[in-house]
Amino acid sequence: MRTHDTPAGGEAPRAGCRFLADTDEPSPTDEPPGADRTSPVDQLPGPDELLVIKQTERPGEPAVLHRYDAPADPRPRPVPGTRGLWRTAADGVPDQDKAVRRAFQRVRALGAYFGAGECATGPDALIVQSRRDRAHKAVFAGAEFRGSRHRLHIKGARKLTGTAKDAERAELVSGVCLFSHRNLRFVDEHGDCAELLRADAAPPAARLRSVTVEDELSLYEYETVLRQSRVIGDVAAMLPPSLPLTVTVDVPRVQYYLYLLDAYQGGLVTTELAQRYFRLVDSRYTRVLDLFRRRIRRALDAAGRTDVAVRTAPGLDPLAECLAEAVATGDVPHDDDLLAVMIATGDPMWKELRELDVPHDRHCLGYTSYLVELLRAVGLSDDGRGALGINVDSFGEALLFDQARQLRQELDAPDDDPPFLGLYAAETVQTLRPDGHVASLYLTDPGRYALGEDGVPVDLFRLLDGVYAQPSNAPPPDLT
Repeated sequence: MRTHDTPAGGEAPRAGCRFLADTDEPSPTDEPPGADRTSPVDQLPGPDELLVIKQTERPGEPAVLHRYDAPADPRPRPVPGTRGLWRTAADGVPDQDKAVRRAFQRVRALGAYFGAGECATGPDALIVQSRRDRAHKAVFAGAEFRGSRHRLHIKGARKLTGTAKDAERAELVSGVCLFSHRNLRFVDEHGDCAELLRADAAPPAARLRSVTVEDELSLYEYETVLRQSRVIGDVAAMLPPSLPLTVTVDVPRVQYYLYLLDAYQGGLVTTELAQRYFRLVDSRYTRVLDLFRRRIRRALDAAGRTDVAVRTAPGLDPLAECLAEAVATGDVPHDDDLLAVMIATGDPMWKELRELDVPHDRHCLGYTSYLVELLRAVGLSDDGRGALGINVDSFGEALLFDQARQLRQELDAPDDDPPFLGLYAAETVQTLRPDGHVASLYLTDPGRYALGEDGVPVDLFRLLDGVYAQPSNAPPPDLT
C-alpha cells in the first residue's frame, strides 16, 4: 500500500488518491497477487457467522480471516484461537448466563419502547472481556430489526417506560474518529515511530521529522461508517414517522490538532511539520465526514425518513484559527484562553460545563466537545426537556455516554425522561492482537486485505460493501 511520507520542508501530497473522488468507494486496483475480484461474493458471511481477523507475529505478514458458525450451546463458549472472546446461543434458553440474559432483556425492552415488531432478540450473543480488567465483560446481544441484524450493547434501557411516542422529538448523535493506529504515524529523527494519536501514548522522546499517512481510508474508518450508518437507518425506521428527528454527525478535526501541541511546545515539532499535519487532518476530516453523511442519508432514505435533518457538529472549530496561528508564531494560548474562546461562542453547554470544572485543561477539551453534543441531544441547551437522546457509536466510546449521563444528573436534568439511550453495535469483524486478545479496529487495523483460511486474499473493503449493500435477509449482491 502506498504511503505519503512528508518530511519537513516538502509540500504535503493530498491524502486520498485511491478512492473514487465522487463516491469514496473502494477501488478495485492494486490488488495483491492471487486476489480474485469475484471471491468476496462467495466469501460473504452467513447471517449467523462470526468474522475474526487475527494479526500475525511477523511484521508485514497479512492477517488471517477466520469464520465461525453460530454456537448451539447456551453456555458461553470461547471462540477458538482467541483470548477473552466468547459466544453463546440464542435468547430464552435454559441456564443462560446472567449477563447475557440481562443483555437480551435490554433488546426486548428496546423493542417494547419502539413498538411491537420493531426489534426482536437475535440468534446469539458475543461476550468480550476487557484486556486490562478481566472482571469486566461486555455483552453484545443479537438484535433483529426489520431488515438488519446487529449484535448490540445497549445502555439506558434497563428501566425503560412508556414508548417513543411520548417524546417531543428525537436527537441522535454518532461519530467516527480519523485515521487508525497504523494509518497515520510520526517518525522521529532516529527513524522510530512516535505514537501521538492515543490518550495513553508516551510523549515523543526525540525530535519528529516526518508524518506518514496512508492513501486509503483505514479499515476502521470504512467499517465504522458503514456499520453505524446502518444502525442509524434502522433506528430511524423504528421511530414514529411523525416524530421529528435530527442526526448529528460528530467527526473530530481540531481535536486532532491538540495531540501535537505538547510536542510542539517542547521543541520536538517544527512549524512546517505542525502545519502539514493540520492540513492532513483537515483533508481526512473532509473525506470521512462527506462519506459518513452520504451513507447516513442513504440509510435514512431507505428507511423512508427523507425529512430527517443531518447536522454536522461544530466540535472545536472555533479554535482552528487560533491554533493555526499558534504554531505559526510559537505563541500557544493558555488552556483558559482556549476555553474562553469556546464559551464566547455563546453555546450555553460550554458555560454550564465550565461551572462543573469541565474541562479542567486543554487535554480534556476534545473529550468535552463530544460530551457537549451528547448533552445537547437530550435537550439541555434549551428549555425543552422532551428530547429522546440516542447515541449510536462504537463500544469504545461508551464511556462518554456514562459521563454524559452523570453530568446530566449534576445539571439537575430529569432522570431519563425521555430516555437517553446508547446503542453500540459490535464491529463487523472482531480483530485480535497476535496474542489472541481482542482489540478495536482502530488499534489493530489489518489494512485492506487479509488471507482467508484457504490462503486466498480477501478484499475486506469489498466484503464490507457486500455485508452492508442491503438488508441481511436479502440474497448476496453481485460484486463482479
